[in-house]
Amino acid sequence: MWESVVRRPLRLLKTAPRELWLVYVLKALDSYGYFALSEVFTMLLSDEFGVSDTVAGAVYGGWGTAITLYGILTGTLIDAMGVRTSLVASYALQTASRLVLVYTRSISLAYAVIFFVQPLASSWGAPVLTIAIKRLVRDADRTVSFGLFYAMMNVAALLSGFAIDALRLGLPRGISSDESSPLASPVRVVVLSTVATSLGALCVSWRFRDLPHRGDGGGGGVTVVTAGGVGAVSAWRTQCAENARGVLRNRRFWQFLAMAVFTLNLKQIFRHMDATFPKYAVRAFGCDAPFGSIYAINPAMIILGVPVVAAATPNVRHFDMIFRGGWITALSPFILAWSQTYAGACAFVTVLSLGEMVWSPRWYDYTMACAPPGKEGVFGALALAPVFAAKLPTGLLGGYLLQTHCPAAPGGDCPAPGRAAVNGGEGVDGVDGGEVGTRCDGRALWGTIGLVTLTSPVLIAVFHRWLRDSGDGDGETDGETGGGGDDDGFVRRAVVGGKTYERLERAEEDGGRTAGGGGVESDGDDSKIELAAMRASAAESSVR
Repeated sequence: MWESVVRRPLRLLKTAPRELWLVYVLKALDSYGYFALSEVFTMLLSDEFGVSDTVAGAVYGGWGTAITLYGILTGTLIDAMGVRTSLVASYALQTASRLVLVYTRSISLAYAVIFFVQPLASSWGAPVLTIAIKRLVRDADRTVSFGLFYAMMNVAALLSGFAIDALRLGLPRGISSDESSPLASPVRVVVLSTVATSLGALCVSWRFRDLPHRGDGGGGGVTVVTAGGVGAVSAWRTQCAENARGVLRNRRFWQFLAMAVFTLNLKQIFRHMDATFPKYAVRAFGCDAPFGSIYAINPAMIILGVPVVAAATPNVRHFDMIFRGGWITALSPFILAWSQTYAGACAFVTVLSLGEMVWSPRWYDYTMACAPPGKEGVFGALALAPVFAAKLPTGLLGGYLLQTHCPAAPGGDCPAPGRAAVNGGEGVDGVDGGEVGTRCDGRALWGTIGLVTLTSPVLIAVFHRWLRDSGDGDGETDGETGGGGDDDGFVRRAVVGGKTYERLERAEEDGGRTAGGGGVESDGDDSKIELAAMRASAAESSVR
């Protein structure tokens, strides 16, 4: 088993098509830009535009909410336009919007970019990479491929943490000797580095090719919108409406939507790492606090731990992994509330990471397992929705908690290079050894965050009986309530403990209660062929 930790990923990469390699490169470039911008986002607004903690938090939350709203609108657009077109458009917009953030001093222009252009770019491109993996790899390789995908994201996150400290602490006056230049700000230099990675991602996505979904050799009925006129637009609208109707009839969709909502508060802890922790670290530990390096503990552990967890738990259901790991992550903020020191901060990130390596990579696989073919864009957008929707309550709560329990100095946190942090308007030097500032109440701040985060596993536990079979199977016909001809039911397929079970269920008006009896274990090739035929029949009558 442990030998497969190395052998399986290497074998997958050795036999992978060129596009899978490009997916991993794009994920690394895109993730660096996202993490680096997120970690300095509220600092950029406060230090460069002079807004308060509460306003900066609200803007951070609005940014995430805008990404979620655009994601809902662009989900079907991704399915219609295809992989390559969506990627090119996304990274072109992303490069332009971040370049504006580097150089503008107009808060109005910055808000326009933050609320309109940047969210559209993020929501348009982010789900496409998970769709590409589903279409490029075999079902048996999905867990490993998504594990590698998640590892690449964390390689970029690791580099972003170290890059932020290197640029912020190593270049306290930026890269320009002209103090009036935007590039004299180290925070803007960090944003400039994200422009470079977005531009690189644009070049890589240009070399991509469109991918039909698996099981459809000719594009799967996906209509690509071209300049062909009214007919193409009408066909695209019809397809979007059919996709929406098919998704809403799917029981798995409602289970998945519930999980997406329930994990909202769980995922907000990662947003607090972006929006709340950097300001807290500077105010509690001093201007030289290496919050980027503390943050980097998380991706470092994920890089090392995810392949081990993936190899050790290939037969554990996605839902079970999400549920168990969620408890570990939810308890982590209480550590920092208890010990407001550098050691406490490192322990907080360590425990958070232990839980994340159990549940978070499975979220990608869980999403694609729930998604029927041709509807991955809608599910992919909904999968990412909690990540970005969590920004709104995170920004509002984090801004309020910082303003109330860990306020900035009247002149800003670090008005001059090398000056110690100032808390609550009084000159309070940072204390060596990581002792918290006298006016920064980390116990109230992180204790409140911990209580909010804990609601996620509690809600999943309450609805455990209804949710526990979600993510079993491949989403192709699960829960579809359609039917055609003499076919009054659909096949439910589940994979538990490495074995495949199937049963026939009737699509009744009350939501599809079970009509058929027991499951039939399917291990041999003949039964797999039979199962594939049944799936194809059900897909013909229900999914399409």
